[in-house]
Amino acid sequence: MAKKDLFHKLSYTEQLEEILEKKTFSADCKNLLLSMLYKIDTSYNDYETVKRMVDPKRQVIEDILNIIKDCNEIKLISSAKMEQFKKKNIRFKVDQQKKKIETEQNENAMLNALYNLPIEKKVYLDEEHSAIRNSLPFILEKGKSINRAEIIRDFDAWSWNTTFSEIPNIEANLIYQNLQMLLGKEFLEEWMKLENTKNSLEMLNNKLNEILERKESEEFLFLIFKLSIIICSENDTKEKKRLKEEFIWNAKELKRLNDTVKLVKESSSIKAKAIQEIEKIDKTLNDKKLFEKELKRINAKETDFRILTPDDLEVRLNRQRKKLENRIKEANNMLYVKQYMAVKAKIMKENDLLKTIEETEKKEEYILKIQKYFIKGITSKILLEENKKQIIDLMYILRYYEFLPYFGEKYINDIEELKQIINKTEDILINKLMEFKIVNKLSGDKEFDKSIIKRIFRIRMINLENINIEFVNNNEVIFYDVETIEKKFEIENEGIKLKYNKKIKLFD
Repeated sequence: MAKKDLFHKLSYTEQLEEILEKKTFSADCKNLLLSMLYKIDTSYNDYETVKRMVDPKRQVIEDILNIIKDCNEIKLISSAKMEQFKKKNIRFKVDQQKKKIETEQNENAMLNALYNLPIEKKVYLDEEHSAIRNSLPFILEKGKSINRAEIIRDFDAWSWNTTFSEIPNIEANLIYQNLQMLLGKEFLEEWMKLENTKNSLEMLNNKLNEILERKESEEFLFLIFKLSIIICSENDTKEKKRLKEEFIWNAKELKRLNDTVKLVKESSSIKAKAIQEIEKIDKTLNDKKLFEKELKRINAKETDFRILTPDDLEVRLNRQRKKLENRIKEANNMLYVKQYMAVKAKIMKENDLLKTIEETEKKEEYILKIQKYFIKGITSKILLEENKKQIIDLMYILRYYEFLPYFGEKYINDIEELKQIINKTEDILINKLMEFKIVNKLSGDKEFDKSIIKRIFRIRMINLENINIEFVNNNEVIFYDVETIEKKFEIENEGIKLKYNKKIKLFD
């Protein structure tokens, strides 16, 4: 049997021990790594049930084992150094080049450090998207890192809880989860790996257009771009400086474009000079004597060791001609209203993004608007879905979304401005659950049943399909996880016949 096949047949603890035999990590470090993998192993099923959008367990563990295998050094920081880390508000340090880690002595910090060790391909945006070229990748990569650590941060093999202090960036996590839920896990991850693709943002927009109107998807993304600029600027002073310089340059360019009289003169002058230069090049290319004279002139001045040949000169002149043609095209764009307006609109839109660096106080406003578009999108997905299994998945996904952390240590379902539209989305989803007979009837009144079923979005119970319901009286209903009391709710029942003191299975 090949060594690789044998390796895959070992348990994860045996695989880790085999890797650690060749490492000089301390005993405490090795024990922490074992404890971390044990938590992942025991928490995975709950994590998968609650979240739905996850990698297979084997892949999660193998990815981590491969990172450990490639790591040269892991140091657990001393209590003295812990104070330095706290002052800097960090939990770990990673040297990607030397493949070294320094981390606090807890499983969550260790997992985050390991995920940050490999030098992964960064999200790529070309120069055309200068305003968000660094900020959008920053927020997505930060969100991805937070997302991957969730398995042991929020799950402990018995329950699902959220510790706000363990999430380094609430906004980045929320945006990443929004996009993952709307676009799909696979699409988002593949899109983030795209390289040298000029149309990458258009691809993102087109995918969103499957569930949102074009104007809505554009506004949704534009708000994400603005938020990413704010967050990146708060964390990266160099990027903030670069964006400010871009803003100043754009402001000058807009001023130049707004002076149409001067612009026409300027463009006409550029065009006239370029035409003259092209005529001169054409004359040289078509006149043998002029061509030879130019060749001698350049070779007399050429400082390069290699003397120009006639072929080299022809290539050089044709390149110069092409550049001049592009200059004429740019000048023409400024003379034609349609092209001029397009150039101006692009700069104005970019400036609208760039000025966001001074709008940090609008961060919560942007997040709130993004959530409203997200809820429209998830509602659209629910309305379009006709597959029973996918409807159940959407039920879990909506419940997961409502428990996402928000500002001020609140959850999404605590936000007053969102409650009304979330309530409508819950109604639409419950109608689907009823239509496909996924949930059982609780009474003869559909609206009353919906009001009871809606409580599932307020429960952190791992497996919702285990729910049993018991009406104790006209004012109270108990939700059980099979036999264990999960939560009690007050209800209002006016004359609806119910079965009291008897457990009813909610899901068929």
